[in-house]
Amino acid sequence: MPDSITVTSPAFREGAPIPVRFACKGAGGQGKTPPLRWSVASTGVGAQALVVDDPDAPSGAYVHWVLFNIDATANEILEGVIPRHAEQALSTADKVGYAPPCPPKGELHRYRFTVYALRDRVPLANGAKLNQVLSEIAERTVARGRMTVRFGGQ
Repeated sequence: MPDSITVTSPAFREGAPIPVRFACKGAGGQGKTPPLRWSVASTGVGAQALVVDDPDAPSGAYVHWVLFNIDATANEILEGVIPRHAEQALSTADKVGYAPPCPPKGELHRYRFTVYALRDRVPLANGAKLNQVLSEIAERTVARGRMTVRFGGQ
């Protein structure tokens, strides 16, 4: 599926390092959720989702955050704010919520922020299992867009 949603952030840009405030405390960060903006997909969208993952994790893509059932007309997430009425799935670590970037010392990792336009809402509740939510998102995706940043290497 071609990317047809443009994803940006007022706090960082494509390919650049993500500011430390969005990283884990162990890396000197505050663990804040980053602000994101995206182009709203065309009509026929019933909800949106965001998946944040690290494709460079040793055991395969590590999912840091999944937000789903974001309002269909939303076009941004504010820094440190979970959108009203959005649900959050479990992460790879089996926790609900944002798991900030925290690569092993000396390793530089990429973090992908992928926004999905969904034809309808995901019929799962807050805290649903990661694989179930990702499967439901995949079945409903009509458009997507991605922004990739880096963190680590110190």
